[in-house]
Amino acid sequence: MQRLAQSDSLAWLQHVVEHTRDYAIVITDARGAVIDWLGAAETVLGYTADEAIGQPLAIIFTPEDRAAGAHFNEMETARRTGRSEDDRWHLRKSGVRFWSSGILQPVRAVDGTLVGYCKILRDRTDVRTQIESLQHRTDALAGELQRRSEFMVRLGHELRNPLAAIRAAGYTIQRIGDPAVQRPCEVLERQVSVLVRLLDDLAEATRADARIARVIPQPVVLHDAVQLAVAAVQQAVDAKKQQLSVIVPDVPIVFEADPARLQQMLTNLLTNASKFTPLGGHVSISATTDASAVVIHVEDNGVGIPPDVLPHIFELFTRSSTTASMADGLGVGLAVVKELATLHGGGIEARSGAQGGSVFTLRLPLQQRRE
Repeated sequence: MQRLAQSDSLAWLQHVVEHTRDYAIVITDARGAVIDWLGAAETVLGYTADEAIGQPLAIIFTPEDRAAGAHFNEMETARRTGRSEDDRWHLRKSGVRFWSSGILQPVRAVDGTLVGYCKILRDRTDVRTQIESLQHRTDALAGELQRRSEFMVRLGHELRNPLAAIRAAGYTIQRIGDPAVQRPCEVLERQVSVLVRLLDDLAEATRADARIARVIPQPVVLHDAVQLAVAAVQQAVDAKKQQLSVIVPDVPIVFEADPARLQQMLTNLLTNASKFTPLGGHVSISATTDASAVVIHVEDNGVGIPPDVLPHIFELFTRSSTTASMADGLGVGLAVVKELATLHGGGIEARSGAQGGSVFTLRLPLQQRRE
């Protein structure tokens, strides 16, 4: 396809400039004085060409930007790099500010000598207003979430006091030894335990949602960490007459982790495995290492994870109709484990067999990254 002749190209360029309705085109000399006022410059900036020509480009900058030398910095950047892009507040002749998106490019002679600059800008106050509106809404929602989190923390704290009193009263009544109150007291104790568990989950959900968890890594012995977690769940496992297997290397393995957070992860995984495994079932925890990570498996022969739930198993409040009927809780523990594993620079995966049973694999780096 044949290219336009130079005269035709100039004619097209002149036509585009004269009929541009959105973009102001300002030409300056090498010192930044306006020598041409084109396109939508009069509409966007308010000055006529006669008023603008001869004035410094600084007249369209805000007082604070002029004081900071923004107009000089813009020309210097364009001179050195070939262009200077900016999104900033500019001034119309009336003194009204508008949000501008623009570019400044140097204009050079054939021999490369700098002869001036060309600034093209557009009024994007509408976009800026939308961004600020969205930011205000985001800030308002964040504040509301923070207030809700604080309320939930206070609520959980306040509810523990009456529950402790109810549990103590039930225990006192039970000590009387009257067979008639034995069964109601057992129901009372069981339901109080359910409420305590729900409050624990509520606290975990609040912390996970607010992302206030921190990890303080220090050397940890793998064998000791596993044994502490096993001790924490042993009573619950024994109550369901389950078998708990522990397989860890005899050789001491030391890695870096937050001891409290590590216990929280392992205890949550073991508690979850026992919870969804029937009476007399089997739960196991095994640990090993590879080149860069500690790998911990928690396995059970329980009900398993339905295929539709598996992709969402580490999301807050995830529960299936099958598992919800088997245990109390809000579906928070695994989400907390994932959050803490991520904070350690590791991760966790889950899989479930067609015949039931689940395997959770927790990977944590042997050494934490140093900031």
